[in-house]
Amino acid sequence: MSKSTRTRSTRRASRGRTATGTIETITRPSQSAPVKFLLAVWRWRWELFVLATIAYITIAHGTAITGYFQSNPLWLNALLIIVLSGWIITDNPVRRFVLNRIWCVITRHRLRACLVEMRTLNYSGNLPFIFGCLSTKTGQIVWLWMRPGLSMEDLDNKAETIASACWARSAVIARSKRNAAVVRIEINRRDPLAKTHITSPLLNDTSDMPEAAVADDAVMAFLAPDNAPDESTPQPPAKTGTAGETRTRTSKTKTTAAVNDSQTVILGSNGEDVSDYV
Repeated sequence: MSKSTRTRSTRRASRGRTATGTIETITRPSQSAPVKFLLAVWRWRWELFVLATIAYITIAHGTAITGYFQSNPLWLNALLIIVLSGWIITDNPVRRFVLNRIWCVITRHRLRACLVEMRTLNYSGNLPFIFGCLSTKTGQIVWLWMRPGLSMEDLDNKAETIASACWARSAVIARSKRNAAVVRIEINRRDPLAKTHITSPLLNDTSDMPEAAVADDAVMAFLAPDNAPDESTPQPPAKTGTAGETRTRTSKTKTTAAVNDSQTVILGSNGEDVSDYV
């Protein structure tokens, strides 16, 4: 029997690596070549559309465009380039549509990469199918079709991970009310209410002032009812009750009550004490 050439130290080292090593097995879905081709075309449809458009313009109209620029003087070509650059930079519907489409494509690819890294797979190795990505005022909305073996529970507590992968502020995951296999992921990239100062039409006199400069008298004057009596106008003589408590009444509502201990009590229309709220 031949003697092993491995020394004792080599066996001990290999035994230690085997004991501490980790093996992860990921099952690849068994798909035919046409299915893989169709999925790749669907995943890269916008990139393929842009490349096809550029190739068509170059082949069909490249000579005409080159001849047009060669026939024009240099200053006219420079003016056309400046006008085109300004139109691209300025805010217009075409620019907004192109930017929204670019962010939708980026979000879809980043979300798929995040799902792969989080191992959101079923036992056959299939990922959730991304069948829609729409643009909103705050970001994008991605629609997922959960394959058999997957559900929304596989995405629990993964909102921050998805938001980080998509370069967004936050992410909200919700399930469709009609179909449990449809999951809606809202990617929030901007907050339209994140301004430092919002002008309010309710306080025309104090809306532009800093918070520390607003006097308490102005706030109380704003909160006071329109039919509140003016302190400068004389009041009718007060009636004295049996318990020594003096109350002042108006024709409609109770306003204040002066107690013997010189404490002012403010009463509402139903006689309730609202001093603590004011």
